[in-house]
Amino acid sequence: MKQPPKWLYKVAQFMRGRYGIMDSLNKFLIACGLILILLTMFVHTIWLNLLGLLVLIVAYWRIFSRNIYKRAHENTKFQQRTAWLTKPTRRRYHEWQQRKQYRFFTCKNCHQRIRVPRGKGKIKITCPKCRNQFRART
Repeated sequence: MKQPPKWLYKVAQFMRGRYGIMDSLNKFLIACGLILILLTMFVHTIWLNLLGLLVLIVAYWRIFSRNIYKRAHENTKFQQRTAWLTKPTRRRYHEWQQRKQYRFFTCKNCHQRIRVPRGKGKIKITCPKCRNQFRART
């Protein structure tokens, strides 16, 4: 088996004990920084470019930080504050992935999403939350 190059070993040594994770907050910061920098191609203002560079510097500062627990806590707070935006999209994505095996219904009483296997014909569905019953074709 071939040994990895020396530079790769040195990079691994440098990153040992650092945060080094591309978490959701870092991805967001890098995307915002790049968008701001690309926006300066259309709107010629220096402060927009500097703001984009500052956002990128903060993202890379988080990657190279040695305070792992604080960076993880920042990411958790960011995820909690953006859950209202990402949760419905993530739920729809999972429903889309399962569309061949399951049908999804919404209870008219409590608006709970109910997953039922496909191909069972017309069945009576009971909501697990409010016990409301309704009939539907799967």
